[in-house]
Amino acid sequence: MKSRTPAKVILFGEHAVVYGEPALAMAINLYSTVDIEKSDELLIDNSPPDRKYHSFILTAYEKSGFALPVHIRVRSSFSPSSGLGSSASVTVGTVSSLLAISGRWSKEEIARIAFETEYSVQGRASPTDTSTVTSGGGIIISRNDVESRLWRIEKNGIEWNVGRIDIKPLELIVASSGIRGSTALLVSKVNSFVSRNRFGMDVIREIGEISRSAITPLMDGDLETIGELMVRNNKLLNILGVGHELTTRIIDSVLPYSYGAKITGAGGGGSVLILPRERDAIIEKLESMGIKYFRVSMDREGVTLLK
Repeated sequence: MKSRTPAKVILFGEHAVVYGEPALAMAINLYSTVDIEKSDELLIDNSPPDRKYHSFILTAYEKSGFALPVHIRVRSSFSPSSGLGSSASVTVGTVSSLLAISGRWSKEEIARIAFETEYSVQGRASPTDTSTVTSGGGIIISRNDVESRLWRIEKNGIEWNVGRIDIKPLELIVASSGIRGSTALLVSKVNSFVSRNRFGMDVIREIGEISRSAITPLMDGDLETIGELMVRNNKLLNILGVGHELTTRIIDSVLPYSYGAKITGAGGGGSVLILPRERDAIIEKLESMGIKYFRVSMDREGVTLLK
């Protein structure tokens, strides 16, 4: 059984979502595939699994409740630790294929098991990435009730509501720094900052206000306002300490030709999300810097079964 799962970008609200503020995310048309077939022994890409390198896949296998050995083959068109939800995409694809073999396939069940997997591996997580790549389209994650709710996920007394946002089509460029950041370490870093600085929660709350302010512009396709909010959000992420010298240099280089640009995902490297005003000028600038980039659009389907 083979599943295809998109990548994602966080438009607004990364890190603040862990503290109860809303986040806005979107699935994009970069994909991973997970092909699973029954086997005499548990294998991942033709080899016995190693929990150090296959922690998400192994945990997804265990939490899916699949008792028989299988051979899991994974392919991806985007890099791990790039801020595009690679672990969520592979985790969701693994759960999707296992549930399909078991005859239990549903997007809500996939999202729940995939979240439990990421929480178990990382020690702390929100359902943002896993729910976005499961559902496809534009998504809001909030502790408060949301319109067009898809599902509600609860963990340790904390509740997240996952809803759909009808985002107008956006032309986006994702620029990869090539620096791999650790989500778990960066979440811990932000937690340390918020705990030790009196104004840390003020920064978190301001990011949340930006997320709320971005909903209407995203639905209306108001590129000027979206871009302004991206710039504000990025400054606050830098205050939290998740910026990187190279992502800052990329953002500074493309801003003159953009409505806005920001870190997307956990940070510490990873990728930059660019809302282009002059697409060709941005591409020329990125190529002159030797930066790998993708022109992306929204994926509306989320995880799908290919066979």
